[in-house]
Amino acid sequence: MKRLGFVLVLVVLFAAGCGADGGATTETAELRLVATDIAYDVSTLTAKANQPVHLSLENAGALDHDFSIREIALRDMHATEGAGDDHMMSEDAHELDLHVAAMPHGGHGVVEFTPTEAGEYEFYCTVPGHKEAGMTGTFVVTP
Repeated sequence: MKRLGFVLVLVVLFAAGCGADGGATTETAELRLVATDIAYDVSTLTAKANQPVHLSLENAGALDHDFSIREIALRDMHATEGAGDDHMMSEDAHELDLHVAAMPHGGHGVVEFTPTEAGEYEFYCTVPGHKEAGMTGTFVVTP
């Protein structure tokens, strides 16, 4: 009887330990954003804090476009832009925490990152005049 009780205690402790991940989410959020002239196809993107994000930016327009967030708490950021590395951006683009570009007519870029703090963050296109024309949205990070 003592052995059965000991085994049950071990099973309960093991199960509790498996769920104790500190709130981290390991499943990657797959997000897709399409840029056209001059708009994004969605105005809100959502992910969880500490959840890896794979964001694909597709450019269906005739102009350069990008996805940028000026300030956001994140880690593990990596962007792949292909031919978009040399696109037209505003002069303060070096101050951005998050950025990926996509060249016109079907170009795409990918940015992978993990947001670390819940909140609402404005995303926008840094090509001169695009943000002012309404090419903006909200990236929501939930707890």
